[in-house]
Amino acid sequence: MATNKGAETMKKIIYSAALILTLSLAGCGSTTDFSPQEILNQALQETSELTSYYGEYKIVMNDGTEVQSKQWEKNGKNRVEVMDSTGEESFAINDGKTLTSYTKSTNTAIILDLGEGGEGLVQPTLKEQALRVLEQIKDSHEITIGDDEKIAGHDTYHLIAKAKDSKSLFGDMEIWVDKKTWMTLKSVTTSGDLTVTSEFTKFEPNANIDDTRFVADLPEDVIIDKDAIQLPAEITLEQAQEKVGSFLIVPESTGYTLEMIEDMNMEETGEIALTYEKDDLQFSLSVFKPLQALDEDEETLEVRGVKGKVLDLEVFKLIQWDEQGLRYNVMLDNPDVTIEQILPIIEQMEFTK
Repeated sequence: MATNKGAETMKKIIYSAALILTLSLAGCGSTTDFSPQEILNQALQETSELTSYYGEYKIVMNDGTEVQSKQWEKNGKNRVEVMDSTGEESFAINDGKTLTSYTKSTNTAIILDLGEGGEGLVQPTLKEQALRVLEQIKDSHEITIGDDEKIAGHDTYHLIAKAKDSKSLFGDMEIWVDKKTWMTLKSVTTSGDLTVTSEFTKFEPNANIDDTRFVADLPEDVIIDKDAIQLPAEITLEQAQEKVGSFLIVPESTGYTLEMIEDMNMEETGEIALTYEKDDLQFSLSVFKPLQALDEDEETLEVRGVKGKVLDLEVFKLIQWDEQGLRYNVMLDNPDVTIEQILPIIEQMEFTK
């Protein structure tokens, strides 16, 4: 990406991908030697025997950014403590009912009831995230086996994954997988000029973790920030028009059904999000007032007679364009749906009346 904002976005994507891979690859242990594909298949197909674990890990980027973390996970509950390269300390706890995050420097906390719409803010389980990444690597990378190494005191398989396409979301990777638990203990991801190294320095599988670890130990004088996160709220078509005026929607004649419209509570842009479904296919459409022009340095294509841009990362696709003062983002996270399939739907879109 040419802009600073674009670079930061890609950094977050690569950071997230590295974190996902470092934290989880679960499956049944085996003493049998595997081929690269068999290692991935085992991780994708087997059910984890890990009921809990404690880990200490670090994430280092070649731009000097470093994050150190500790994580406890047990039966779906988790606690993550983080210290970044500036010394900022924070923690987040999900006890299955409540999500609590705390930042030490500001002595502020955010507490969300997961039964009141907050579940949308909870990340998928580490295994769920890892499975998606592994599915992508399985098809998009050429994978070979490197020399076995010990990581955090555990014997590992060393996989070397070379991206077949330079546009691949995850770039070239190296992954070290624990031979007993199938947990990924280290990964190195390179995309463009950015390299991210993520590594467990301590890993205790099936650790004996007391449930008190998942109780938020907040200071007595903590400030509860009730306005820090404004959750999306479902609204009607009429309410959406009040926010952004007349806007483009997908007509019913396409076979797609409008399942939901949400107010994203973005004060500056008034963003709304629409979810469309047809059979097993789904895509999202966001509509908002743009704060800046489209980046002309990124890959472009013609959308509804105007210059738009496209981002195709295989597991995530974005089509973006401006029309009559509004910006439209069509987002696809289904790798089986192509840009070519969605463009004709976009051409049929009509303004609300």
